[in-house]
Amino acid sequence: MKTNTNMKKIFIWLGLSILMMIYWIAGIMIGNMIFPSELIGMSDNSQSNAQLILLFTCALNTGVVLYFIYHSHIRGWKLAGTVFLVIFGIQYFMSQIETLWFNDSLNMPVNTIFAVVSGGAFSTLLFSVTATWFTGNFSSLKESAGIRTTVDTVPMVKKILLLSFIIWPLIYFLAGYLIAWQFAAVRQLYSGTTEMAPFLSIMEANFASGLYFFQIFRGALWILIALPALAVMKGSRIHKGVILGLLIAFLGSSQLLLPNPIMSGTVRMAHLLETASSDFLWGFIIAWYLEKNITKTPLEEVLSEPTG
Repeated sequence: MKTNTNMKKIFIWLGLSILMMIYWIAGIMIGNMIFPSELIGMSDNSQSNAQLILLFTCALNTGVVLYFIYHSHIRGWKLAGTVFLVIFGIQYFMSQIETLWFNDSLNMPVNTIFAVVSGGAFSTLLFSVTATWFTGNFSSLKESAGIRTTVDTVPMVKKILLLSFIIWPLIYFLAGYLIAWQFAAVRQLYSGTTEMAPFLSIMEANFASGLYFFQIFRGALWILIALPALAVMKGSRIHKGVILGLLIAFLGSSQLLLPNPIMSGTVRMAHLLETASSDFLWGFIIAWYLEKNITKTPLEEVLSEPTG
């Protein structure tokens, strides 16, 4: 019986991986129709295995999303909406606001950025509903009402401020310097020189340019995207940390596997190493630190409480 269940999950994963690739391409076309740009022509087709890389990327993303779905206690449209928020928030919104910040170096047309975001919203909507349906979660809606989630507001806000102002900027800038900035091609792209400046000098520049405060803003946004996902996960504290870490790392970094004319292969791989590791750590810390302030109570216990 367990073997049949595992085989079914493998077929669901394969089918959804192919559908994600189809939705992804359709989203690019629709985004390009809404915001005419060179988006379709921007993909680097010089590699004969570009389609295989795209399918591999979709398989990675599908796998981690399914892992989240199978360890969630909600069902139906609530689940589909949460999946949409997680994928779109991490893969499109968070990545593209950073593109806008660094666009002086990347030189990506603004219309192209809007096309990516709008097309991503379309493809993510289709995938979220399809994934919920394929996993049978529209046919088991009774389980959706089984848990009531409450949050300890004051302690949660204090922790969110600490994570946003201190922890995330620390992770972001240390990973950027110790991993990505060690590559000469990365330094050349963003600073115009291959010179290796000291970390403190770079941080002074980050404060002066406002990048540090921008990352505080991004840290808060990361948490706002992560909290709904964290609130519906099942499992231990460590397990939730692993799931959230994988979601942020895979969805936030896997696009760097795809060839594009904006970044050279060296820059992409440098950023892949940087973001995949730091994003996983960040997701794990969010879950580990905030999970204690999220209480899940079975509905039957809530209903049996005396009303006074």
